[in-house]
Amino acid sequence: MKLFFTPGQVINNNRNWFLMAAAVFIICVIIFAGSIAFSEPVDEEIPNLVLDDMLSVFADILEVNPMLGAALVFMNNMITMAQMLLLGAAAGISPLITLGINGALLGSALSMAAREGANLLYMLGFGILPHGIFELSAFFICSGLGLKFGYHCIASPLPGKTRSESYRFIWKETISILPLVVIMLIAAALIEMFITPRLLELVL
Repeated sequence: MKLFFTPGQVINNNRNWFLMAAAVFIICVIIFAGSIAFSEPVDEEIPNLVLDDMLSVFADILEVNPMLGAALVFMNNMITMAQMLLLGAAAGISPLITLGINGALLGSALSMAAREGANLLYMLGFGILPHGIFELSAFFICSGLGLKFGYHCIASPLPGKTRSESYRFIWKETISILPLVVIMLIAAALIEMFITPRLLELVL
């Protein structure tokens, strides 16, 4: 018996789980983007003050040391991925919540940016897509495996396996794909800190 799978085997064997995770995320993006687009504007003075302070601190960090910013982004993303995997066995609730929250945040951000007159094609193409290709791919891989943990360790074991065997099998898949996830998150963090800001400066 092989100790590990290849990343290609893990992706092929779990394609439907990854697509399911992506579908949940996209649905949440659409729902929250639409709900804000068709709602009345609210007083956002206090939230904006908090957000402005956070952005100011983050901007200072990036100005002093962009590599530190990239490290912070990478660590934050790794914590999110680990949380989805480690808590996925709890009926898959944690991955679902994380997918919903991140989809809601992106949908809300896009809708509010559109209200302010931002060009969403530029925002998506230059502000999100360059690093999002890697970050979202890693996000869907981990959330998909988290959902698989929840289903096969709680609701129904893998065919021909017990729940404990299913748990070990899915962890074997997770460990096999983890190096690829780490590489994608490193690439995403570096692009987000060093390339995305330059692209946005060029087009905006």
